[in-house]
Amino acid sequence: MGTSSLAALASMGLFGILVMIVVGILVAALVLSVSFRLVVGYMPSYVRAIGALVLTWIAVAIAMVVVGMVTHGAAGGLLSLIVNFLVGAAVVNYLLLAQNGSQIGYGKACMVQLVYSVIGIVLGAIILGIMAVFFGSMLAHA
Repeated sequence: MGTSSLAALASMGLFGILVMIVVGILVAALVLSVSFRLVVGYMPSYVRAIGALVLTWIAVAIAMVVVGMVTHGAAGGLLSLIVNFLVGAAVVNYLLLAQNGSQIGYGKACMVQLVYSVIGIVLGAIILGIMAVFFGSMLAHA
């Protein structure tokens, strides 16, 4: 029995989503490593940065379930940003260690998370601008 064309298109779409997730994790880990380098002074292991990033996403997802049960509306959105920042800083503090093997401290971890967030926002704005120009030019010629 053959595969239908819709099933083939769906599997290609899922493969594309998987590739985007993997590339997103790799780029986000690189941005986290660079922000750690800017604040602490040395580049951590790339594998540890990937682990910190994935653990942060898991911890934030669990925390968002709790925040979603407690709040609703705009207050929940602001609280989710704050929780994301604080949980990310805690994971950075525990997993990305200083050169001597000790923790960097929660204050420096908050600075790493702030620099990471700013770099992420700037990269997101650049990608959004490129996509707007690309798709805008496609629509202009249609």
